[in-house]
Amino acid sequence: MSSLEDIFGKLALTTVTTVSRIALSHATNAAIRNVTSYISTQLPKNKQASNEIRTLQRQLDLKAKNLKPTIDIIAKSVANGNEDLEPALEMCNDLKRDIDNFANQVDTIKEPEQVKYQLKRLLANIDDAIPSLHLALRSIENQLGRTTVSPSRLVRASSVLNSDSKTFTLKLYSLFTANQRDASAYAFTWKEEFHKCKLTVSKKDWNRTLVIQEDLNDGLYHEEDEEGKKMTIEIENIERMYYTQSGELLNIEDAKTSVLVLKVLKEKKDEKEEENKVETKQTAPEIIKEELRTANWYAFGLWNDDDDDEQETKVKRDTLDILLLESVIKLCSLEVKEQMSHLEASDELIQLYMT
Repeated sequence: MSSLEDIFGKLALTTVTTVSRIALSHATNAAIRNVTSYISTQLPKNKQASNEIRTLQRQLDLKAKNLKPTIDIIAKSVANGNEDLEPALEMCNDLKRDIDNFANQVDTIKEPEQVKYQLKRLLANIDDAIPSLHLALRSIENQLGRTTVSPSRLVRASSVLNSDSKTFTLKLYSLFTANQRDASAYAFTWKEEFHKCKLTVSKKDWNRTLVIQEDLNDGLYHEEDEEGKKMTIEIENIERMYYTQSGELLNIEDAKTSVLVLKVLKEKKDEKEEENKVETKQTAPEIIKEELRTANWYAFGLWNDDDDDEQETKVKRDTLDILLLESVIKLCSLEVKEQMSHLEASDELIQLYMT
């Protein structure tokens, strides 16, 4: 049985895998902290050994930081289905495991020479991996060709994030949870959650949340004392996005223009699991019932009540706004996962999250 992801992926013009990372930097930071603790507790008077270990410690820190962007790009490529790069990803996992093991054992080592030996071994392992990882990176660049981020869309998305007043006026649909039939475009039933709603981005520290407020000024009948409903989606729980030019391709009634579909995990991923491995496409996809148990599926379309506009103008405007919403979510994902403002991100990091 095909999975929801397989079906939506075939019907979508673009499929966006949210970036998962092998947390090599987290493992390295733990090792650095433990080495610092070792020096202060075990070698308070041995300046020569302390200086030699600190030099090796700094080399490990710098090499891991320099390697991080390459690992992130490889991880995303594998998550997008590039099985040829899985060996490179396994190499990254091996490096992280070696660093984890060292970090866990360093407190038990009594001889400074043994600490130096272990650090040199880690540095040698990284040096051995670098040529293969860079070769994998070059193959990705060749496949991507000259694919670049749209500057105008990037500027508009950045403006939305930096503004507290920008809202998207949308229609919200959700996949009916009773769907357990064989997967095909017309086997799914979508229900309209909000006929009209306002979407804004809430920011607190490094958390980013999509806030969706139902707007009862939607042309439908409502009781006088009825209040609009509200729901939120945490950016970190968005696992995948699909964009298609027409909701009708997904059997969404009255969605003739472009829609953005989000797969939202019902529970946050276990941090250790997320650090240790990157999700890849499975050769035997989960059955639909299981997917509906672990994730909610939402579809956003642009709400439009201006019937005087020409249809062609509507389609163009809706497409641009939906693509803008997609770009805003991508920038939010960058800020949440990297714990930094997108304005401070490098070109490579922007390219990684936005393409």
